[in-house]
Amino acid sequence: MLTEFELIKHCFNWPQDNEYIICGVGDDASIIQVPSGYELVQSIDTQVADVHFPASAPAQLIAQRALRCAISDLAAMGAKPQAFHLALSLPKNTSQTWLESFSSGLRACANEYDIPLIGGDTTSSPTLVITLQVQGLVPVGKALTRDKAQVGDDIWLSGEIGRSAAALKNILATPEAFRENDNGLAAAYYYPQAQIDLGQKLIGLANSAMDISDGLLQDASHIAKASHCCLNIESQSIPLNILSIEQFGQTQALQFALRGGDDYQLLFTAPLAVRKKINNLSCYRIGSVRELVQKIDSNSDIDIDIVSHSQEKWILLDDQIIQNTSMGYQHF
Repeated sequence: MLTEFELIKHCFNWPQDNEYIICGVGDDASIIQVPSGYELVQSIDTQVADVHFPASAPAQLIAQRALRCAISDLAAMGAKPQAFHLALSLPKNTSQTWLESFSSGLRACANEYDIPLIGGDTTSSPTLVITLQVQGLVPVGKALTRDKAQVGDDIWLSGEIGRSAAALKNILATPEAFRENDNGLAAAYYYPQAQIDLGQKLIGLANSAMDISDGLLQDASHIAKASHCCLNIESQSIPLNILSIEQFGQTQALQFALRGGDDYQLLFTAPLAVRKKINNLSCYRIGSVRELVQKIDSNSDIDIDIVSHSQEKWILLDDQIIQNTSMGYQHF
């Protein structure tokens, strides 16, 4: 087993070609220049073996998934990736072969999204823990956030959801079975596609945005709460994956989409005036933003107050309050 410093030099000290990175891997801290007219967007994401991914999955796939999930937060803010830090906690019996495979997958993903590694930390741990801090650039005052959805906005998705959740049972049963050229359901789990280009195109079009990691309903409620509004989602408009439908049926495929998570597509709201422009971006309109007080039953004169600390009251599904409190993945 390599020493800590040999490990860093051998596996993670990659060549840099970025004019804004003043000092990267190998010093006490990194030094980054923020270009004039831009703001720095930062996010941190931790993944724990057998909680966020199977510990026995191939190392290169673990790395790909971890970095892609982290980069997706930059896409949700409309940021262009700039750099990332890696903190890696490893069991003492981790082999050099595993580390080299992990490094290979991480570097391949970093090259794909043009986001260099600029520093981090390594330590021993009873279980594998991967923490990634990613950062990107966005023009001053233009970052997409969750708190600006407006009543009357359309609700949009960037692509199909539910595919990763549909694959989860088989992934947990046979983590090592996935092959890199496989385009089945598991590809969405191991290779989520961070919507970086789309996020930047949505600047000036979308009022609010976030990525879907814990399920459509739960993540939609975050926009609703932050913007103090109600999101009505039309189930028939949600883009479902054909493989998920073929294997599990329409009803279950919809449940995967609503509550499954791990999709890393963008969920965003935008005014009606830009609907044609967003349609040209190949996105899917799935509902509309409403005021918090709605007449749910057209046959009743009683207004139902949606304002509540109960999470499900912020979201309507096909004009109905969701009764099931399990809206998505919960860590606690």
